Amino acid sequence: MPEIKYHKIGISELQYPMFFIRTVEKNKFNLIDCNLEYISVQYDKKCQLNQGNSLIDDYYTIISLKTNSLGLQKYFIDIVEILIRGLPDIPTLSELRSEIDKIINLFTKFSVPPRKSIQGLWAELLIIDQSNDVDYMVRSWHSSAHDRFDFNDAKDKIEVKSTNRESRVHCFSNNQLNPNKNSNLIIASVFAVECGVGCTVLDLKNQIENKLTDKTLSFRLNEIIADTLGNEIEKCLNLFFDIQLAIDSIRYYHSDDIPSIKMIHIHKSLTNVKFDCDLAEINSISELVHPSQLHSCLI
Repeated sequence: MPEIKYHKIGISELQYPMFFIRTVEKNKFNLIDCNLEYISVQYDKKCQLNQGNSLIDDYYTIISLKTNSLGLQKYFIDIVEILIRGLPDIPTLSELRSEIDKIINLFTKFSVPPRKSIQGLWAELLIIDQSNDVDYMVRSWHSSAHDRFDFNDAKDKIEVKSTNRESRVHCFSNNQLNPNKNSNLIIASVFAVECGVGCTVLDLKNQIENKLTDKTLSFRLNEIIADTLGNEIEKCLNLFFDIQLAIDSIRYYHSDDIPSIKMIHIHKSLTNVKFDCDLAEINSISELVHPSQLHSCLI
């Protein structure tokens, strides 16, 4: 990061990456250092830097990673770089703290169980990457574990289904195929097949970040990935999918065309009704007659 001149990156004795972020004030807030499973933060520490033939003393906040996983190290560097680029050249401690709190919250997610499979997340990222407007797709991407649909712009919806089988069979919740009355739902179907050499979750993440016009969305993208993967973050780094097969397999369907059970036919005491549906004989969408802003991102 040669264009970032006031902050430094280094390596610890254990060969872990460390960032030294300079601030314009000393610690007036009694900020408490933290030591988590994956990262540690030390606020406003006096450091001595060796620059050529001279030693320079200055104060830095030190953010350190604590794993030898090369994938997580790259992820860590990317995240902190996003943080630094969103700050003034030399931030105040209060400005820095609010951004560090986001990183602490993000890395805390890596200690909890995943919200969905790596395959499911990879398929969602592929749909974003292949869309016509990655910014709008990231803004519309689900923000909580309780979201009913994968993409929702408060008007229309997109639900992504993936399979690693040879047939286009997906599991549906009956509720998923019955959106609210004035919303339109499109189902995206993808073949996500593992292979020895291919594309990982982080590969897709990087491709999407390069396409983002609004770079402030990078952190949201990373936050949802972390929230979704949980403690399977390291596993996903070595899980590869056949991206060309996946791209060639993408199909979109109107939810109304997919067989479902009308709510009036389900007894009120029955909940969580799910079923498998083979989409082989269902017509996919080649063009949209009245595309909404969300759905026009796809076709």
